[in-house]
Amino acid sequence: MAERILDPTYLEAFRDELVNRLNHVTELTEMLLPERELGVEPGFGLLESSQQARDDYKRAHEEVWNNLQKLRQDLYGAIVTLNDALGLHMEAEELNVQMLSAPGADIES
Repeated sequence: MAERILDPTYLEAFRDELVNRLNHVTELTEMLLPERELGVEPGFGLLESSQQARDDYKRAHEEVWNNLQKLRQDLYGAIVTLNDALGLHMEAEELNVQMLSAPGADIES
């Protein structure tokens, strides 16, 4: 069985990439706010089909908004999990150093 190795440098780089993606998704979400680029309903005119187009647009806008919010939550959760893993790794490394340098440790220098 292969040995598992925790690479904190890789985890930090992955976390940083997730933070960049979270920032990008946040920017997109902000564009959907009212009076922003994607938050204003386009003019659909006065034809009978325009009301259906408005309803479809509203439903699609709401779905995109909800999906972006879920994606933001997922990215944030992954970032928190990686931060926790990095913290636990650092604590484990500190404990290893303490145990190895403790008097009576069976490790030869």
